[in-house]
Amino acid sequence: MLEPRHVQEIVEQHDNYWNDKRPRMRELRSMYFTRFWSDREYDAHDGILRTEVPKAYAVVESYLGSLYARNPAVFVQPDLRARGNAEVAGATANQYLLTVRNVIEDATRLALIYPCSFVKLAPVESVDPLKRVAASALEPWSVIVDDTSGSWEHQRWVGHSYLLPLDEAVVRFDKNPEDFMPRAYSRWIDTRRNTAPGPETQREGQFDKWVRVVELYDLVDDALLVWSPDYNNGEEFVFEGVTVQVGALDPEVREGGEADEAELEHEKTGIPYKSASGRPIVPIIPLYFSRDPGVPLRGYSLVDRSYDQFRELNVMRTYQAQGVRRMARQWLMRAGFMSEDAVAKLSAGRDGEVIEVDLQPGMPLEGNIISAPQAPIPADISLYANTVENDIREAGLLAPFTRGEVSRTTATEANLLQSYTSNELGRMARQRDEVITSIARTYNIILSVVLGDEAEPLALPNPVGPTMLSADDLTGDFRYWAVDAGSTPAGDMMKRQSLVDLAPLLLQLGTKSDSLLEEIVRTFQLPEELAELAPPEPEPVAPEGIPPEAPPLAIVE
Repeated sequence: MLEPRHVQEIVEQHDNYWNDKRPRMRELRSMYFTRFWSDREYDAHDGILRTEVPKAYAVVESYLGSLYARNPAVFVQPDLRARGNAEVAGATANQYLLTVRNVIEDATRLALIYPCSFVKLAPVESVDPLKRVAASALEPWSVIVDDTSGSWEHQRWVGHSYLLPLDEAVVRFDKNPEDFMPRAYSRWIDTRRNTAPGPETQREGQFDKWVRVVELYDLVDDALLVWSPDYNNGEEFVFEGVTVQVGALDPEVREGGEADEAELEHEKTGIPYKSASGRPIVPIIPLYFSRDPGVPLRGYSLVDRSYDQFRELNVMRTYQAQGVRRMARQWLMRAGFMSEDAVAKLSAGRDGEVIEVDLQPGMPLEGNIISAPQAPIPADISLYANTVENDIREAGLLAPFTRGEVSRTTATEANLLQSYTSNELGRMARQRDEVITSIARTYNIILSVVLGDEAEPLALPNPVGPTMLSADDLTGDFRYWAVDAGSTPAGDMMKRQSLVDLAPLLLQLGTKSDSLLEEIVRTFQLPEELAELAPPEPEPVAPEGIPPEAPPLAIVE
């Protein structure tokens, strides 16, 4: 099992790596925010106006618009060993995914600007068990990875470094304030120091006292270790395990009563989140759009890939702007040709202004004043700027219609692109879908820990109807598949329309009318009484003594 000195060494290696990357990360951030020149040292009084082009922002947001999941949802396949309830697991996961759409969008944007990003799920206190899991998007320097590993699943450890107010740290870890050495930390990306994260200034105040906390998941010995360099000089762990609020919603609370004091369970024996097969689950989901083949867990940034072209485009646009501003209306005239008032009127350039010039009779005006010649901007500058933009476009590998360009793409090709074919956008969409499925799977695992041995009532669509949610329903090695707009009113409307269109065909193929009626009632959520077929009308019975009518005889010609 890792000791405090081992965790300190891991954190120092992590800090050293990202401190070397700090200037580059700041440049990528400034390029996206269209602050390329403002982040550089230059004389603001030199009379030169810097011009920027929001090209990096346009490229990132064009990708984001193509990768954005409007209403993320998942389809859950049952477990091969028939464990759990796949329909209940899908309902809880889809309900949670609708609440974390903005988190998925933020993580996608971070992964496009920086080498990678992460999404972390953490337990929080709430009366409703379904709302005891919070999600947040993390920057790459906030997560400690085992970069010697070739894949995310084979790491020896995974950690998360964050700042916590002193008051909150004392309450969460049940420690004395004297045991901590709080500091006035500054935001990592904003500071320009190339040293380990530390206090920027020694400010005095209650709200300036922060503590750096590192949660490290030891995947070899199945342990969750909480360490801080501000607690006893980092010589011992602050906490081991995680505090989870366990229990279902009290019936009195459902009726509007007040919630009692929540039951807390301290998991100190290991990582509390386990899959159905017993594998430890880390509630940190990675998002890598590009990877370094030599060090896969470090990632590669989209903005960094075309950084030189973005810089050149800003430099060329600034040069063009300066050249246009130098093309001012200037005049050359013989000394003493005009009076001071006439020169002032000429400089003002008012429309309709009359300037009187004292000329001797017969003296021409053309020989006394001429316009100053201006050197034109070379055409190669514009050609070079167009070349840079073409390089950016080719490096993006986006389809033409995603950039708003008209192309000859057929409907079949567009459908293939939407189905994630072999292209850059499709590959990145698969990475986004993997994040969505991982969030759904991790949430159900954490929810099973939150529920404990109790149950929570749910109301699912027909034919399941009301049911009781328990940890056993969520315990299974389900297969999760990402879908978009799978559980929204628009998606349900399309399913209903498809059922209406297919109903005549199903009847022609021999489908039982009562089964089709039940499906229509369930899909449109109609009253169940409408699914009962009327009994067939009885055949008329002839009175006694009167023979039944004989069928008409066929006439044979």
